[in-house]
Amino acid sequence: MKNRQNIRKFLLLISFILYPITFFILSPDLLLFGASEKIVAGDILFFGLLFILSFVIGRLFCGWICPAGALQDYCFVINKKPAPNKLNWIKMLLFVPWISFFVFLAIYFGGFKQVDFFYKRAFGISIAGATEWIMYFMTVALVVLMAALTGKRGLCHYLCWISPFMIIGGKIRDSLKIPSLRLITKPDLCNSCGLCSRVCPMSLPLDELIKNGEIGHSECTLCSTCIDSCPKGVIKFAFRYSQKIIKN
Repeated sequence: MKNRQNIRKFLLLISFILYPITFFILSPDLLLFGASEKIVAGDILFFGLLFILSFVIGRLFCGWICPAGALQDYCFVINKKPAPNKLNWIKMLLFVPWISFFVFLAIYFGGFKQVDFFYKRAFGISIAGATEWIMYFMTVALVVLMAALTGKRGLCHYLCWISPFMIIGGKIRDSLKIPSLRLITKPDLCNSCGLCSRVCPMSLPLDELIKNGEIGHSECTLCSTCIDSCPKGVIKFAFRYSQKIIKN
């Protein structure tokens, strides 16, 4: 449905406009500073929320709300080539030492003494000075550079520090056979036109995944672009447990 994609694009636009306000909530370093001061910062609370939500809605945040995802979609005019999925493991490789360092800091400094969702944010706003603006524009530049060099949503594939929380949550959910929102398919209706794969923001080989009866790929953000572009109605949303886990 065209209206659904218009709603999704509108939500992404609003999210990107508000990015200077929410910047620290999505920060990869705020939790580290917080751990060194025995404070549970806002970003780790948000990451924890996404982990919990992934048991129900998977990576819906990435496809519908993430401001960095919105910026990458706008960068399709720079480079619309599919980003290779073979290197998705890189972000997981970076995730392990990052979280390990967070745990080390928490233990080294004696655990946590308080929770402060607005830690290091003046009046709850992330961008309050020149330093913060520099950090913001450096992050924006990194997103644009990755999109230009690697293709569609390159940062999501290789450097995103947030998506591993949802990917891990999804793996646990599927192993426990917990029902969740997912994309199921009707392979017998597919004529292998390849349109779904061409429009997929995450460059997934959907024409191949369709044969499995569901799009069970960990990089799927449930953006529904494939649903709304398929003339045969092969793909649709459903709330159920996974029938088969598709590995990268």
